[in-house]
Amino acid sequence: MPVGDAIRRHGFRRWYERQLVESHAYLVTGFLSLIMMAVAVEASEVRKSAAGLLALVTIAIAGGWICLFTWGRFNRLLFRAEHLAERATCGACGTYGRFAVVRARDAPDAVAGCSLDGRCRRCGHEWTID
Repeated sequence: MPVGDAIRRHGFRRWYERQLVESHAYLVTGFLSLIMMAVAVEASEVRKSAAGLLALVTIAIAGGWICLFTWGRFNRLLFRAEHLAERATCGACGTYGRFAVVRARDAPDAVAGCSLDGRCRRCGHEWTID
């Protein structure tokens, strides 16, 4: 679901909380895959044959790929959430995270990959979150 639609549906604060939970779930998954990869490598007695060596290399490559994928996903989700959170304060009244998304558009050059026009629910001030 695009960022603008998710914020419209859940509100900024809930969306932000969900992004933090999801990003940390990726971090935990990556860490657990790293541990499981190390356990599999240590526990295997397969270094004595070519097939065993191939299995060991496959385990190492798969575990490494999962770790890198989850680390990258963790960083992307967390960075996007933090970037938008830094800009979620109304410039007029100082209210944090209480805005309605007026318009959302893709902006590949923006840090978060989108640009949001928000309206403060408290005072009605509008601003752009890039």
